Amino acid sequence: MAGLTQAELMQLRENLSNELLMIRKFGAYAAQCNDPQLKQVLSSVQQAHQRHYNTLIRHLGGQHMM
Repeated sequence: MAGLTQAELMQLRENLSNELLMIRKFGAYAAQCNDPQLKQVLSSVQQAHQRHYNTLIRHLGGQHMM
């Protein structure tokens, strides 16, 4: 993480927080959904946000900033 400014670190923290929020929300929406097709779409969106979160963590060298 060397070389990142405080502003960049704050932005990364915000991005990680937003991705976690989307993971939780879409997971909750999928859990409440009775329509199988919509449930699959919501689960796919949740998985996409999980991949985004994992990518951010990977780029940070696996160090959690939250």
